[in-house]
This record gives sequence, C-alpha cells and structure tokens, in this order.
Amino acid sequence: MSHFHSLRERLLVAMTLIFALGVLAALVSYRLEVSGIVRDIHARTLQAQANDVLESIRFRPGGGIELQLSEDWRQAYSDQREEFSFTIYDTAGKVLERSPNLTVPLVNALAGSSQSKSPVQFVGVGRNQRAVFTMRDRNGRVAVVARADFSHDALADSLFQEQAEQAFILAPFALLALIVIWFISGWSLRPLARASREASLVGPANPEMRLSTAGLPKEIQPLVKAVNGALDRLARAYAAERRLTADAAHELRTPLAVLNLRLQRARASGRIDWPTIERELGQMGRIILQLLDLTRKEALMREALPEFLPVVNLSRVIREASAMLVPLAESQNRPVNVDLPDIAPVRGHDDDLRDMFRNLLENAIVHGRGIVSVTMTPSQAPQSHWQIEVCDEGDGVTAGQEEWVFGRFRKLNSTSPGAGLGLAIVRNVAARHGGLVKFKAGRGCVMVELPASKSPTVFVADDSRVRDA
Repeated sequence: MSHFHSLRERLLVAMTLIFALGVLAALVSYRLEVSGIVRDIHARTLQAQANDVLESIRFRPGGGIELQLSEDWRQAYSDQREEFSFTIYDTAGKVLERSPNLTVPLVNALAGSSQSKSPVQFVGVGRNQRAVFTMRDRNGRVAVVARADFSHDALADSLFQEQAEQAFILAPFALLALIVIWFISGWSLRPLARASREASLVGPANPEMRLSTAGLPKEIQPLVKAVNGALDRLARAYAAERRLTADAAHELRTPLAVLNLRLQRARASGRIDWPTIERELGQMGRIILQLLDLTRKEALMREALPEFLPVVNLSRVIREASAMLVPLAESQNRPVNVDLPDIAPVRGHDDDLRDMFRNLLENAIVHGRGIVSVTMTPSQAPQSHWQIEVCDEGDGVTAGQEEWVFGRFRKLNSTSPGAGLGLAIVRNVAARHGGLVKFKAGRGCVMVELPASKSPTVFVADDSRVRDA
C-alpha cells in the first residue's frame, strides 16, 4: 500500500479511473442513443408504410373500397408469414379492409382518440415479435400496419456493435495520455523534490537557508512561503537565544572573576568582605533578571501584533511607575513632576509599559540632574498617537550616541551603576507596541511615541485598563 503515498501514482490512478468512467459513460450514452435511433427508424418506416396504404384507397362505384398497391406490396401482404400486414378502419371504427395474410384484424390503437398517430408498439416475443403503428388520415380513416422483418433489440445491438468498435481505437491514445501524464507529473513535482533537498540543509549550521519558490506551482508557493516565514521566526528566536547566551557570558565574566578573586583572598587572609560580596552578587542577579526580562519581551513581540493587544490607560500606568520611584527620588532629593491627561487609551500590556517608564524615570533620577518631569500630549500627524517626554535638567546624551545607547550593555559612564540594559528594554517595549523612542539632541530628554487607541473606550476608575464601550 506504500504506492498510495506517492502523489505521482495517485494522479496516474485517478486519471485512469477518469478515463475508464468516461469510456463507460460514453458507451452507455451511445447505447441509449442507438435505441432511440432504432425506435425512430421503426416509426419512420412504419409511418411511410401506413401512408402508402391510406393513399392507395380507392372507392368502387357500387360501394366498397379497393387498394391500388404495387405488385411488390401485394405479394408482401399476401405472404402467410405475416412479415407485413395491415388493417383499415373507417371513421366509425369498422374494419374496411385487411391484408390477405391476416385472419384477425390488427387492433386500432386510436379508437376513441383524436390523435393522428400512435407511438410504435412491439407485440409478441422472439421471432413472432412485430412492430405495430397506427395512423389516421385527414378523412378520419385509420390504417394499422405491422411488420416483422427486423427486431428492435437486434437492430440496436447491431448498430451499437458496429459503432462501439470505434471506441476501442481510443485505447492506444488513452495509454499514450497516461504515459504523458506520468512524465508531466514527474516534471511538475521536480521543484518539490528540490525544495525537499533545500529543507534538509536548514539547520543550526545553516540557519539562513530558505526554500526557493522558483518553478513551484502557484498552489504550492503559499505553503513554501509559510514554511520560509516559520523558518525566519525560528531563526530570529535562535539568534535571540544565542545573543542572550553571549551577552550573559560576556557581562558575567568580569563580575564572576572579581568575585572569585575576592573569595581566594578571603580564604588566604581569613577575612571576608561580606558587604562587597553581597553587592557584587546583587549586581549579577540584576543583570540576569534584566536579561531574562528582555528576552521575555522579545518573545512576546514576536507573538502578537499591536492591534490585537488590550486597551489600557497609559496615564495611570505612568503614574504607577512614578509612584514606584518616589523613594529613590526622595533619597536623591530629586523632585518628579507628572503632567498627564486623565485618560490616554493605548493598546498594550500594562506591565511592560510600566517597566518601560520605570526604566526611563530611573535613568533620569540616577544619571540626570535637577527636576524630573513627565509630560504627555496628543498628536494627529502623521497619525493619532500620544507623545510622552521624560526629561531632566542634565546635558543628556552626547551628540552622535543617541542610537548607540539603546544597545545592550551600553553605558555612557562605565563606572555608573546598572548593567546598561534599561534603554534596550525601553526600545523593545516601544517597538512591540508599535511606537518609537529617541533622545532629543542637546537635552536630557527622552521622547516616546505610542499609537492612540481608535476604539470607543470607557475608563474604569478601579481598574488600570480602559475597556471597550
């Protein structure tokens, strides 16, 4: 049964069945057509015979009728084998004349009917079968004629056999067509075989390999494109995992080396500097947590489109992020001013948006100077969105490094606290929500743009979400 798994052989079997069913249907149809033709032949022949009988009627001067038939017809109607016979009825249904070879008149099928003729009827069986036809002339006289010189079924079978033999001429052409189909199907499936070979080359050693759509049937191309899309997503996920591993190894190498050195010194001296060790362990823990958080956000970014995210109140999310950093701001003696509208509906995950603005506020408090301010304004160009600015009174990012600082483990001051992952998380969250983030040149100010929700919404005071009306 393994051959049924071959598309090529399935196609060949299907075409063979189609040919066979086509030939069978053609033979059945032709047989029915021949039967109709034979019936029509009988009707035409018998109608001509009845018409000759009616037209041969002549009335004698003293009464009665006589038939002026040809000598051939007279002999046929006198033949006792009754191969040809007739009966003539007057308008009252009385027998006027019948052929000499009849002892019993033929039945008038038009008795009591106003029709001019009746269908051909076959009476008797075998050699005694006769075809009977009844016709009325314009004067009301009825002629019933019969003949037994041919059989309906025999004539139909004869015609069918003669013509059906021509159908067998199609057999070589059908065989040739199947052979052509076999080679054409092989040629058509050749690109699929090539795609299979290409798919076998995709792997960790060759993650950028994709299936070519060249030469593929258009019905197969969507499948191949979908497979390529899946391979692209897997490649990005694989690259993200490799990047996470490389980043973690790179950033943890130095702290681990330093911690190992401190522990060796502690073993040699017998004195352990626990505060320093705890601080370095905490720094490594924060790096690992931030890397995991960034990886989680990148995975979520690949799973959902911004237009399918839930609607949330961005104003409330930013206020919550600001409230989380009040202790840090007070410890630095840095006031934080928040100027936001009551309702700012956007589509997104409130937890990720809260992380984004917490990172921005923390950067402004830790690395900036003076008052920290958060403002939000609506904008309609080029489309409806919210523009949020998180600013301080510092100098901001050095010119030319506005994009560089959004990379992983990027810090303007290598001695400053933190792992340099905060801004990478910020950009990832903004991109996932269909927005963007950038530094304003010459100022300690970061601007975030997020698309505004276009759905009718109603704000629920005891919930951070803005629900659809």
